[in-house]
Amino acid sequence: MGNLNYNLNFEMLCAKYKLGNLKNEPEQVTGGLLHRMYRLQTDKALYAVKALNPQIMQRDTAMYNYTLSEKVANMAYQKGINAVPAIVSNDCFMHEIEGQFYLLFPWVEGKALSSGEIDMECCKVIGELLAKLHKIDFSTLLDHHPNVNLEPVNTSTVRWNKYALQAKEVGVEWSALLLDHLSQINHWEQLVDSSAEQLSNHMIISHRDLDQKNVLWDEHRVPIIIDWEAAGPIHPTQELIDVALYWSGFESGSVSKDAFCTLISTYLGHGGGIYANWSDVLNYGFHGKLEWLAYNIRRSLGLESTDDTERELGTLEVTRSILGLKDYADFIPECIEWCNQVY
Repeated sequence: MGNLNYNLNFEMLCAKYKLGNLKNEPEQVTGGLLHRMYRLQTDKALYAVKALNPQIMQRDTAMYNYTLSEKVANMAYQKGINAVPAIVSNDCFMHEIEGQFYLLFPWVEGKALSSGEIDMECCKVIGELLAKLHKIDFSTLLDHHPNVNLEPVNTSTVRWNKYALQAKEVGVEWSALLLDHLSQINHWEQLVDSSAEQLSNHMIISHRDLDQKNVLWDEHRVPIIIDWEAAGPIHPTQELIDVALYWSGFESGSVSKDAFCTLISTYLGHGGGIYANWSDVLNYGFHGKLEWLAYNIRRSLGLESTDDTERELGTLEVTRSILGLKDYADFIPECIEWCNQVY
């Protein structure tokens, strides 16, 4: 996969898709860690424009995944979830200019909680919303893609030792940290492999990234769910744990037991169910974290990055990811105790 750079041309984007004339230079705003988000004002409307990472769009599964995620967002909206699907122009939700792909959204006024900010009322709302989301039957969206299951990290393609030695040779700052954690990483992969089979018998379609940054709260404290690009198959109890950890402040390093338990108990009180044992769910939680680590290693080493900014971001995320994995592993026994107290 060759290096590709962002190729942004907002004037051509506006002209091709009849968005109106630009009133000022688009402003880059805070978004996720994969793509770039802009606030775009024209004489017709105000838009949120997501410029999709060119490296991600080179993947064979990229277009299918985005198509599925938009179908999920639209169905969720139709079923009463306050979702924000992408704008459709020229009968397509995907906008392309000179090989650069964009997603367009109406600009939504709302404020997200900061990472680590604890709000018990928000935890209750999110627990109820997640239960409602999990009751929606999205299975018709998968009629033409039957091979949907949990896929453990493929250790034959993620060569951690090779990455660590390569990083050491070029003097990347995280090389020693990765070398020190190779045995633990291999152990975490084994936990993923052993738990995947236990979870594969109950899959649903859901948002899969329902953290604070992807929920905007309007002036009436009503949640608006954005960024559906990760939507796809997941075990419902795995997503419940992920969401409870997000909203209880785990990623900030100071987790609230009250917030964690409140979200789960609210979910259960609104019809959500538990479909696996806590140990398997938490062990499988290493999967996404290891995938994110592997991606950022490749990004940091220039194997999968578009420019220096991307490489620097990858370098920061590698260190953060390794430390985060260790914190997660250390927290699992206590987390199981909390879960057992709720259910």
